[in-house]
Amino acid sequence: MTRLVRVLTLVALGSALVACDRAPVDTPSPSPTAPSPSASPGDLAVPPLQLPSVAPDGTCPVAEPQRWSNPDQAQRVLGPGPVYPIADYFTGGALPLRPTNRQADGSYTAKVRWLAADYTGPVLVRAGRIDAPGAASAEFSYLGEPRHDGHHAVLTRPETDLPGTTTVDGPGCYAYQVDGTSFSYTIVFRAG
Repeated sequence: MTRLVRVLTLVALGSALVACDRAPVDTPSPSPTAPSPSASPGDLAVPPLQLPSVAPDGTCPVAEPQRWSNPDQAQRVLGPGPVYPIADYFTGGALPLRPTNRQADGSYTAKVRWLAADYTGPVLVRAGRIDAPGAASAEFSYLGEPRHDGHHAVLTRPETDLPGTTTVDGPGCYAYQVDGTSFSYTIVFRAG
């Protein structure tokens, strides 16, 4: 039995010595990760904020809702896309301002979910009041950060659900400006 242990020990040592004389096996290095569509703010040329005006008669030129292709996500959306606020949050064509949404400064913050379709890359959403002096803003709840007087996010999937909020001063006519690498458009809405 002792002789068997010695033989096995010698075989193991011999195998270890032979392995040490072999050329090292190349371990594949991890492939570099592709950069996100926008790793820096410079990837999005930020156009100036250019919100539309109300009609000469004072009418708010509200965006017409359009049907959304996936009714499990939304019934209707606003704007030409590819990043859309869901029209279902605009009851009777207006963002409802409920007493429970009123903030300490007198503004109103309401939930507005957004959808992105067939787009990856940076997006900047800004908002403003267009019928009188006042302010507005929009932000995504779990993605992005305040930047360029709006909310900036980088969308990494072609289809993205974006919970968010919109804050307005009070009842009136407002507009979003949505900017990405290949688009810039406005969406007019009422709040009341």
